[in-house]
Amino acid sequence: MKKLQEFLIGQDSKVIKEIAVAGAVIIKSNPEGNDSVLLIQRSITDHWKLIWEFPRGKMNKNEKFIKTTLKREVKEETGLDIDIVKYIDKYEYIAENGRRKSTQYNFLCKLTNSNQTIKLSKEHQDYKWVSSVGEVELLIPSEMKKTISKVLNTDNQIVNYPETKEVINETQQKWKHFLKWKNKN
Repeated sequence: MKKLQEFLIGQDSKVIKEIAVAGAVIIKSNPEGNDSVLLIQRSITDHWKLIWEFPRGKMNKNEKFIKTTLKREVKEETGLDIDIVKYIDKYEYIAENGRRKSTQYNFLCKLTNSNQTIKLSKEHQDYKWVSSVGEVELLIPSEMKKTISKVLNTDNQIVNYPETKEVINETQQKWKHFLKWKNKN
């Protein structure tokens, strides 16, 4: 459980370094036109053993662009070549027992060639294509689920996550106003 808590957004006084991480939500369509997203499972020998995630990885010091990191990490972890479609979102998490703050930038990607074969790195042991947010509900960390929900099932989502800080601030202000009103009555 402690390892999973490192995914949570937060600040910690022990943070000694900050890094950028690139995440790839790789999407493919089946012949019926339904979209699926690739998830990969960490190996049993990995620090994050058996955790499902989308391909992602840390930016190297010699890399100037996060999109370069994205393509390199996808190739290393899955053997796939991708095209970046668009930026989706970002989130922060604390790792390495609170010593590292990571900001993960997530991008919607598609395969450059739909006939490619997945070749997992030794960091991962399995993969699956998922076609609904419900399929990933208990598999992946909540921040990743929010990212995937912005790609899959967009027409029939139960929960919609705010896109901008302005929406979040507006909602918070409405709640504050409501609570003041409630306390007066």
